[in-house]
Amino acid sequence: MNVEIIALIVLVAVFAISAIRNVHMGALALVAAVLVGVLVVGEPLDDVLGGFPVDALLILLGITYLFGIARTVGAVDWLVDRSVRLIGDRVALIPWAMLVVGTLVACLGTSHAAFTIVPIAMSLAHKHRIHTTMMGIVMSSAIVGGALAPTSIVGITVMTVANAAEIPYNAGLMFALSIGVNALVVLVAFFMFGGRELIARGRAAKAKRAAGDTGPLGSAGGTGVLTRTETTKLTGYQLMTLISIPVLVVAFFTLTINDVDLNLGAVALTLAVLLAFINPKVGREALGKVDWGTILLLGGIITYVGVLTRLGAIDQLGEAARSVSVPIIAAVVLCVIAALVSAFASTIGIIGALVPLAVPLLVPGGGLEMTGFIYALAISASLVDCAPFGTTGATIVASGPEEDRPRLYRHLMIWGLSMVLIGPAITILLFVVPFLGA
Repeated sequence: MNVEIIALIVLVAVFAISAIRNVHMGALALVAAVLVGVLVVGEPLDDVLGGFPVDALLILLGITYLFGIARTVGAVDWLVDRSVRLIGDRVALIPWAMLVVGTLVACLGTSHAAFTIVPIAMSLAHKHRIHTTMMGIVMSSAIVGGALAPTSIVGITVMTVANAAEIPYNAGLMFALSIGVNALVVLVAFFMFGGRELIARGRAAKAKRAAGDTGPLGSAGGTGVLTRTETTKLTGYQLMTLISIPVLVVAFFTLTINDVDLNLGAVALTLAVLLAFINPKVGREALGKVDWGTILLLGGIITYVGVLTRLGAIDQLGEAARSVSVPIIAAVVLCVIAALVSAFASTIGIIGALVPLAVPLLVPGGGLEMTGFIYALAISASLVDCAPFGTTGATIVASGPEEDRPRLYRHLMIWGLSMVLIGPAITILLFVVPFLGA
């Protein structure tokens, strides 16, 4: 048995042991990375630990710490309460409004900027009794949908790789297809996780309010949709905390435009430390709101996938796909590989690795020329990002209500891993099959 197979078996064992014995998956994966990398592969320990995703974890730490401060001082609650006046009875529109806002922010340079919206969206879901899984999928779809815009890093990466491989590519069409597919995903999630109840609740509240029947605390007939709320005046510290959110977005965009290579998490952490310096007690309390378990999960999984990548296991899977004699089957295999690896690692990285491998399928005579395979591959690799093994899914879980995180983690894991098969199936059927033989 070769080393690559052993490493893949160990990865499966990590999942199995975590599920059966309820051992933290991130801790298991990190130990497995060290044991396999050092003892089986023979890598130096520094190389193994070099795969630890410091950038991704810094994003998680910075964002959750900053918004932990905002929650500790009640700034997020104030913001959510103020939003009630605008939302009124239309509670079913909240997920769609967050989809639009998140997508617009994700388009502007880097999709990571949309992580600043995630804690607000999850707070709105908790406040309005919207299923957190629904909101998590909404935010993931917003982030990955906007990420494939020609103005975003991922979209620019796909365009650059495609152009370098001389593959016909339309950046505007890529963005439109990404938005369309992700809107379809949100529509499915909306009705799977309580959308009908939200619509019914809003209609009932509107009818009872029209009849003059209001319940306590301004809830229409006790339906739980707030139509009137009393908001207290912001303190100076709360105002500073709220101002730090748009400052984070603007500062990061400004640094990105000026080619300053600075992690979003570093900017968020800087603002959080400044707020903690002003009020050390709040800073200490907010540290308890950082989801260290999710950070360990992400770090362990990505470190192990790094061992697999350096082993060449991913490249071998791609080469195996290219050796398939039927191009459409090879296309499906490559999309599934892209989705599976992207669930645990960098979407940009896997797209950059697999697009060149797909070139033989796309050149004249390769069987898939002038088709939408490049679009199918990129979207397949991004649809799985809601899985909690990657930065997007981990940020969503860490931003959810503490008591709801285990359920949210479980649902996003199932949903994300299901997209490993569903995403390629849908995208291949829509973007590749219609053009076969054209």
